[in-house]
Amino acid sequence: MVSRILQVICLLGAAAPAWGGSPCDAVSRDLPSERKAVLAPEIAKQLNVTSVDVLQSFTLGSWQIIYVNTHESDEPFLFYSGDPLKTRYVTMWSGAAGMDEEQEIRAWTLKNAPGIPRRLASCFAWHVTKARDQ
Repeated sequence: MVSRILQVICLLGAAAPAWGGSPCDAVSRDLPSERKAVLAPEIAKQLNVTSVDVLQSFTLGSWQIIYVNTHESDEPFLFYSGDPLKTRYVTMWSGAAGMDEEQEIRAWTLKNAPGIPRRLASCFAWHVTKARDQ
């Protein structure tokens, strides 16, 4: 009886992250102000705009998605396969997304950002469809 209870507890413990977590749990969202200040002028050059505000970042492995405000258009998410100071963005996405479009946006991300980690693509799709304010 005790061993059966322990099995159930272990099973519940293993399943807990799937219940309470999000696809972004393994993705770093930290971006210090100093790094934002360094990235902004380089990203502005890449977008051929006067300036940008770096709003958010999503990093997993060598990949990074950076959300910026150009003050000239809709805010784009820029997808980088390496350091944005050394590489140009691979693709960009902007606009609105419905809550029911998560799978389509994930598929778009995997297609248009070849090599992006699946976990990061899932995080991005979840973020823009279900957690845009987070």
